[in-house]
Amino acid sequence: MTGMTEEFLHYLWEYRLLKPDLQTCDGVELTILHPGKHNRDGGPDFFNSRIRIRDTIWAGNVEIHVNASDWLRHRHQEDPAYENVILHVVFENDINIVDRYGKILPVLEVKGCFPETIYSRYRDFILNRSWIPCEPQLKDVPGFVFDQWSAALVLERLEQKIHLMKQSWASNQYDWEETCYQFLFKAFGFKINAHAFELLAKSISWRTLQKHRDHPFQLESLLFGQAGMLMGDFSEEYPQKLAKEYEFLRQKYELDSIEKGIWKFLRLRPSNFPTIRIAQLASLIEAKENLFSEILESGSVEKLTGIFSVAASKYWNDHFMFGRLTANSQKVVGIASIRLVIMNFVVPFMFFAGQEKGKKNYKERGMTILEQLPGEVNADLIRWKELGLPVSNALYTQALIQLKTSYCDKIRCLDCRIGNQLLRT
Repeated sequence: MTGMTEEFLHYLWEYRLLKPDLQTCDGVELTILHPGKHNRDGGPDFFNSRIRIRDTIWAGNVEIHVNASDWLRHRHQEDPAYENVILHVVFENDINIVDRYGKILPVLEVKGCFPETIYSRYRDFILNRSWIPCEPQLKDVPGFVFDQWSAALVLERLEQKIHLMKQSWASNQYDWEETCYQFLFKAFGFKINAHAFELLAKSISWRTLQKHRDHPFQLESLLFGQAGMLMGDFSEEYPQKLAKEYEFLRQKYELDSIEKGIWKFLRLRPSNFPTIRIAQLASLIEAKENLFSEILESGSVEKLTGIFSVAASKYWNDHFMFGRLTANSQKVVGIASIRLVIMNFVVPFMFFAGQEKGKKNYKERGMTILEQLPGEVNADLIRWKELGLPVSNALYTQALIQLKTSYCDKIRCLDCRIGNQLLRT
């Protein structure tokens, strides 16, 4: 068998796919009582394994290699972490390995000890150049396999976002409002301007903005000024006044703006221009005195939609940028944008707050909201739908995004429940 990998050997060991009548390389009967816990960090591959060699039960760690000589190549003989290895599992035993006492380490050579069809299917996956490795076989997987896994995939995706929130929370001296304000702004930048909006939020504190919540003109001057968008000469009175007000507030609070060039307008619809989003955020801050507590207590998509259904100030009715007139229309946050904000900010925020505050009901609300929310629409999700997977709500689409980015794109078929189903069928 060419191209054997440690990952595949880990898979055989973890899921007990080796034949039952095993023997060590010196001909002694071996029984796997429990494979142990898979270790994905440094040290032996499996912790707390239990095996029986002849009549003796051993408990300890198991190390797995393609070739026994990999033990020396990886310099395990110099690492105390490997002193409690009770079994060396290899595809090919090309050399005897001795432990620290000079005794030959028990070895299980697994070549010929598992169905070749499993390895053949695995090779098909990792060599496949389709959109996803199992695309030709996906139709053979029962629908319940993904359905039962979808919630766990969503939680994986949320954990990644919660990790970032927790880091920011610590750097913000465990200030809830400051942290969540920063992630709210980041969400309003969507994919293209997320980083710019995050920098904008970090350039001026939530508490400073709250001091001017009753003065929408001052909110806009602070936000547009900090965004670097009030520099230069303006022919219109409104941006001129904003610039003058900002200069006063800048000196008062000793503020430094971010670079104007960081903002991206290219290939964006005018309704998604960062200028419009900044004006909408100013309106949101003005409208909601207890924004973050209101978000946490909202248990439905309808209530959340109401929170974020704000419009930019009147100046923006006939503008998308300063000094450029357009057809008159109120710049309200669209329903598609609100849904993305709920998915990418509100639900992770609920899980983060639930985790840190010990409030299970916040997490339950978050899952309920994902089930209520219609699924996203993008090229990848259209492809998933064509392959027969459900995209009817945001829980499914978030799960599919996680499946594609964290499993399919990384060819982690051995860690994937769908891949497992196909390999064992």
